[in-house]
Amino acid sequence: MTTTNTTTGANGLRHELFTAGLLPADDDGEAQVDQRTADWFRAVRTGFHEQPYTAPEVARLAAAYRVDDRVLVGVYDDDAPAPSLDAGIPVATFAEFRKTLNTGAGNLVECSLITVVTVRPSHRRRGILRRMMTDSLERARAAGLPIAALTASEGTIYGRFGFGPATTLDSVRVDVKGGLPILAPAEGQVVSVDPASLKELAPALFERFHATHRGSIGRQEAYTLRATGRLAEDAAKDDPTLRAAVHLDAAGDPQGFLTYAFAGWDTSPVTMKIRDLVAATGAARRELWRYLGAHDLVERIEYGAAAPDDPLPWTMDDPRRVTVTETEDLLWLRILDVPAALRAREYAADGELRIRVIDPLGYAAGTYALSVDGGAARVEVVDDGVPADLELDVALLGSLYLGGTGVRVLAEAGRVQAASDEAVARAAALLDLSGAPYAINGF
Repeated sequence: MTTTNTTTGANGLRHELFTAGLLPADDDGEAQVDQRTADWFRAVRTGFHEQPYTAPEVARLAAAYRVDDRVLVGVYDDDAPAPSLDAGIPVATFAEFRKTLNTGAGNLVECSLITVVTVRPSHRRRGILRRMMTDSLERARAAGLPIAALTASEGTIYGRFGFGPATTLDSVRVDVKGGLPILAPAEGQVVSVDPASLKELAPALFERFHATHRGSIGRQEAYTLRATGRLAEDAAKDDPTLRAAVHLDAAGDPQGFLTYAFAGWDTSPVTMKIRDLVAATGAARRELWRYLGAHDLVERIEYGAAAPDDPLPWTMDDPRRVTVTETEDLLWLRILDVPAALRAREYAADGELRIRVIDPLGYAAGTYALSVDGGAARVEVVDDGVPADLELDVALLGSLYLGGTGVRVLAEAGRVQAASDEAVARAAALLDLSGAPYAINGF
């Protein structure tokens, strides 16, 4: 059963909100979706320059979307002239769902996640993205969600909607010729497992990681499917190349898992690629890396989700074995309710600060008095005529929120306005956090 909400925009295009439509299996036992859902996925794949999914692939993804309670948005041009694509194929797509964000000190805050945003080239500059985005932010705000989040394929699009980059990930390659000489004594053991056995364990271990890592965002069903080999890296079908391993502590309890795949004999140097690595303890993370380095004939390990302050280089006597090949932003945050967001945040020290937030869309605009005592924040809205210690755009507040960017950095870049150097120092002491925020999954 699907739900639908249909509206018409000022540009005459039809906007539909719906859930993925699943149909009874056919005579061969294959799951099916309704035509609207199939057309929506076709538009998504076209928007990201990828081949269309097969019908079974669409059904598998649609079922996962239903688990996540995703709301899909399709924008339709019913008056498109011939020989345009069938009017049932949306000219723009958008989706949203809810997961929790770890805002520090173990606080998990529900937020709205925005994904699969596409607009057909023929329909650009018609306000479609703005309408989809502002409608979504309005829904999140009305639901009482203080934060929205997304991952951005292009860095210049979402700042105008108030999103700021908040976390980064490093892609690394690790030289494992001759093994990986980790200096710390081995703890527990790592065992090879069938990926299918991770169906319950992978989500459980991730929840432990999620609860202890500032910046972590809740995972969608697709990650369980990938961990168990039910979703391949580049297709929505089984992945026979996937391998998996689990770390057990001295008591035999699971503390981490990884999935990985061989890159093929035509790759030089011979390479293994990590698909996922989730560790609830530092020891589990070290031992999973030690296990990877013990594979015969493999000369390099590649991993695309290392933390900016990953301790891996420090685990061995030659840190040069680890090379960072790329650093990319991952999580972008949009603050919708400043008092609620600031109350949920972790703080490095007690203190007081008046912050003026500039927000062209109006959700977060205002001046706020922040007072932190014993790590607990109190936030009051004050008259805009009251002088502020710090003035900044709402997108920059998103970048500061998890501590991935420092106050002094933004001040020296000329991006925030401060009443004085003392105000910058006070803001930095209050807002800056040690250690980088770490989110390991996109959406």
